[in-house]
Amino acid sequence: MKNDLAENPIFIRFLEILPGAAAWTTLLMPIIMAPFLPIFVASFILVFNLYWFFKAINLSRYLLNGFFGLKRNMSINWLERCKKTDDLDNFARWLETKGETNEDKHDLLELKEIQKGGGALGNWREIYNLAVIAISSESLDILKPSIEAIKNSNFPNENIMIVLACEERYPSAVKIAKIIKKKYGSDFKYLDYFVHPKDLPNEVRGKGPNISFAAKKFKEYFDKQKSITYGDVLVTTLDADHIAHKEYFGRVTYCYLLDGKNKHKTYQPVPLLFNNIWDTPAPNRIAAVGSSFWQIVEAMRPYRLRTFAAHTQSLETLVDTDFWALHSIVEDGHQFWRTYFRYGGDHEMVPLTIPVYQDAVLAETYWKTFKNQYLQRRRWAWGASDFPFIVTHFMKEKKISFFEKIVQTFRHFSGGYSWATASFLIAGAWVPLIFNNSFQDTVLAHNVTVYSSFVLRLAWAGIFLNVWIYLKLLPPRPKKYGLWRHFGMVWQWLLSPVVAIVLSSLPCLDSQTRLMLGKRLEFWITPKVRKA
Repeated sequence: MKNDLAENPIFIRFLEILPGAAAWTTLLMPIIMAPFLPIFVASFILVFNLYWFFKAINLSRYLLNGFFGLKRNMSINWLERCKKTDDLDNFARWLETKGETNEDKHDLLELKEIQKGGGALGNWREIYNLAVIAISSESLDILKPSIEAIKNSNFPNENIMIVLACEERYPSAVKIAKIIKKKYGSDFKYLDYFVHPKDLPNEVRGKGPNISFAAKKFKEYFDKQKSITYGDVLVTTLDADHIAHKEYFGRVTYCYLLDGKNKHKTYQPVPLLFNNIWDTPAPNRIAAVGSSFWQIVEAMRPYRLRTFAAHTQSLETLVDTDFWALHSIVEDGHQFWRTYFRYGGDHEMVPLTIPVYQDAVLAETYWKTFKNQYLQRRRWAWGASDFPFIVTHFMKEKKISFFEKIVQTFRHFSGGYSWATASFLIAGAWVPLIFNNSFQDTVLAHNVTVYSSFVLRLAWAGIFLNVWIYLKLLPPRPKKYGLWRHFGMVWQWLLSPVVAIVLSSLPCLDSQTRLMLGKRLEFWITPKVRKA
């Protein structure tokens, strides 16, 4: 339905300005107001720090639960679970006697509902997994382990298809795709590559147009296969460096079956940026682990979960949404909202709580590695550009309740706002003391210092939990590194406060500022480097 305000360029521009303006107002307010209203500023910082204290406790709880869920799902043979669905009565009895977790109980309830309605699950043997892998400037050494991981996964290769999405502007991608097709073409039900022409009209330079082009080309082939329907194909988008856990395809197939092959659901793994974690410098390791842990936390909060990096949707869903966005450089996060609005808000994220391993940022030199990390985070933070899209679509959408619109808008806005400001504010509790000498001797000034120091000390205590989980998830130490490298994996956490500001909040603020000033961010591919 048409809404004049939602289509007004001035209003849309206002929505682009709002995230950056809110962040800068929050950060500058303590500095500007401290000489005149030190009590107000100190109270604000104190309340903010206490808020983050309680939030950190809650996040630690989610992280711990997510870690145990991750380890559990990695240890289960999900193909065997799929096979158990052949006999629903026996499977239900098995869940009643063997089921231990809340997820097992949920699966049992789902089965009983299906049985009560006289229905049946789909046949797992008729479900096909299609991996769409984007290739640009990556080398064969990067892509080959990803293909090997799919080949050696615990799921029948005759039910796996692969499409390599190559960019014309990277001739090496086509050469690599030809090598992969020749070597692995006979190992899967289907393997082919498609070359996305460069500089097509109405497209940004990015991953979205590339994988959309390849998937549409695959659909042309698929439409000739009369025996398979769109609902029988699960499509997982991967980057060249992504290594799916051996149980990934079994896990997502099982969840899809239990959900009744519901096209309104999107499946999200946990991205662990651990492929080359032993080779990266300490600041980049902290950044990689921080991103990974945040995704574990989000997996425990499905109502907040969004598509990020690798994710899975049915081909039926992708056809309904016309595949991925052609106009966004953050096609992964944007895909959640495209699907959400396509189905009038009837869209659910399903956390798989199983990993897809990715590369941490690494380059030829320390400085270049640091710079690339910053640029990667800045691109990720460009998700702030979704804010006008979300608000204007909510204004046009009549099927979604007003309360739902407010909640979803707030979650998106507050997520980016906290990302850009939290680290600065937690570290800046001393600002009122610097800009107002008379305030230093007050009781409130003393309390601000005491409570802020207390929050920081507790934050350090929480780091011990992070270190323990990190060491449990860390891949084996390469033989080329001695025991001293292991110590480095521990002391690196001393850099956490600096990394949180310089490689997290600052690039996010940079991205929001560019959006505020109308300076569009171009797509930037993180170079993939692995040491021998």
